[in-house]
Formats: sequence, structure tokens, C-alpha cells
Amino acid sequence: MMLSTRRVRHHRVSATLAACDDDELAAMLQGASTSTVGVGGGSSVLDIDGISVFAKRIPITDRELAHPHSTANLFDLPTSCQYGMHRLAGPGFGAWRELAANTAVTEGVLRGESEAFALLHHWRVLPGRPPVASEHRDIEAVVAQFGGDPAVRSRFEELARASFSLVLFLEYLPDRLLDMLSDPVASAETVERQLFEAVAFLRGREVLHLDGHFGNMRADDDQIYLVDLGLATSPRFDLSDAERDFVARNVDHDADYAAMRLVNWLVTTVGGVPVPAEISGGPAARNAYVRRCASGDIPHDLPAAVADILARHAPAAAEMNDFCWRLFDGDIHAQYRGPTAGLRSLADSEHE
Repeated sequence: MMLSTRRVRHHRVSATLAACDDDELAAMLQGASTSTVGVGGGSSVLDIDGISVFAKRIPITDRELAHPHSTANLFDLPTSCQYGMHRLAGPGFGAWRELAANTAVTEGVLRGESEAFALLHHWRVLPGRPPVASEHRDIEAVVAQFGGDPAVRSRFEELARASFSLVLFLEYLPDRLLDMLSDPVASAETVERQLFEAVAFLRGREVLHLDGHFGNMRADDDQIYLVDLGLATSPRFDLSDAERDFVARNVDHDADYAAMRLVNWLVTTVGGVPVPAEISGGPAARNAYVRRCASGDIPHDLPAAVADILARHAPAAAEMNDFCWRLFDGDIHAQYRGPTAGLRSLADSEHE
């Protein structure tokens, strides 16, 4: 979609939604034909003046309502909750942070800095909330995963009692990423370029996404979009000292995470290394293949474009694979160690 077309749709939908009162918006949500529930809230697709709009309902606690627009860590959650690779999804750091992150990227898209993110048309706090996601029904299990932390328990208990939602009315983006990824050899360089352009944009906007897996991407023709800012943080937020240190240490996390997802995709689809259906022991063969590439031993039978991408990004991917597996395997104290010497984004190399 051309940016001019997106702007026209955005302003049209924004004006329509802003003119609706709370009861009208609640009725729209109630009448949505399809809806889903995930760990970040509920979602549905609305028709606004003939334009599809993605509505995300994020449960908002009484504590958050008492501190409107606060980006502080109101529950004093540990920074280990910030990563998206735990076996059981964490509680999230608050609806206001997700709103602030979406506002920041929307401003950037409207200024022409990036195409790769959904526009936030409107937001509203409304009565009601989506059902609790199945992954969060067993509070004890999630609390235990985070070492029994009482702050995690308090956050989940207050979320369970929430009776209001922060509703984000976002640009609807088609879920066609699989179409774009169906020919990995042909699309590898385009995917690489767009992933690192999105990461560079986020860095320029001082936003850390921290959950950029392929499930949080959409595609329309040749454009990839990175969505779901539910775990986003920023040095512009009202951070504790521990969180400020976390952000400083993780400033390169999104780039390394993108490298990992890109490399793992190519290793499995082009390199032919299967990922076991049961991953209790980890994807050992895949990770070993990535480490082999990181050492410079890239198989000669790979297409040149794929081999070049692996040469650029396998060192970072190997480190991130190990780090993410430690998280998934229950090590809540695992620390991201920063970029490896071999990691450079295309944008970096082009400006040297």
C-alpha cells in the first residue's frame, strides 16, 4: 500500500472513530463477526466506512486506570518478563506502554520514515474485557516460571479482575506472510532488507520491540509489517534503574533477534535441517548447523544469496539461539550479551 493511500484511509477512519461515543464503539466491538483471544488481549476486525480495522482489546487494571498514560512499571515486574521467549508468556508491562509504543511508530510512518508498521487510528478505554487467554488461566504455573515473584502474581491477579479494556483501533494488515516466504531463495534478500530496515526504524524511534518473530509479522505484496508491540519498551518511558540498565544492555536485541529468525528460516527451508516436532531437547541439529555457519563453514551447495546472508548473520543468530533456548528452558536469569563481531545490518554496511 502506498503511504499516500494509507494516510487517506487513516485520516478517514480516525475521524469516524473519534466521532463515536463509547456506547457506539462498544456496540461495534460486540457486533464484530470474528474475534480471537491471545495472551496480549482480544482482537476482532471491524468495518469502518468500508475499511477494515483491526481492534485489539487489552485488559487494563484498576492500578493502570488510576495512573492514566503512565509508562512506569506500576507492578514492579522483573525485567525477565520483558522477553518473549519464555515457555509460558509473561504478564506484559501495561496497556499504556503498548499505546505509547504504537503512537511512536504511527508518528514515524505518517512522517514517511517507514512503511513497516500498522497505523494506530484511534484508541479508547471501554467497559468490558476479553476472556482470559488459555495460557494465563493457570496463574500458579506462570508465577512459578518466574521464580514465584510476588509482583508477577499481583499483576496476573489484577488482570483477572480487570473490568475495562484499552482498545487500540489499528490499520488492518493482511496475513499473507506465508505467501512471501513460500519461495525462500527468491525472497531471502528482500526479507533480510526489510527486517533490518524495520529494526533501524525502531532504533531511530528509541523503541525496543523484543518479540519480532514471524508470527508477529504480516505481508502485503512485497512489504513486510512488524506488528504487536505488547512487549515494547523505550528509554523514553518512565523506567526504573533496573529497566534503564536493561534497555541499555538490550539496545541491539531486535537486530540480533531478526538475524536469528532470518537465519533459522533459511537453514530449515533451504538448508533442509528439520526442527523436531517435540522440542523438549531443543532444536539441536538446527542450532548446530547455525553454529557451523557462524564459524565460517557454510555449506557449498547453498544458493549464493542465501550463503551470503548466513555469512552476515549466522554469528548473531548462533548467540541468540543459545540465549533464547536458555529462556525457553526456564532460565529466567539468562542475560542477552549484545551483538557479536560478525553482525552488521545492511543499513550499517551501506553507510560505511
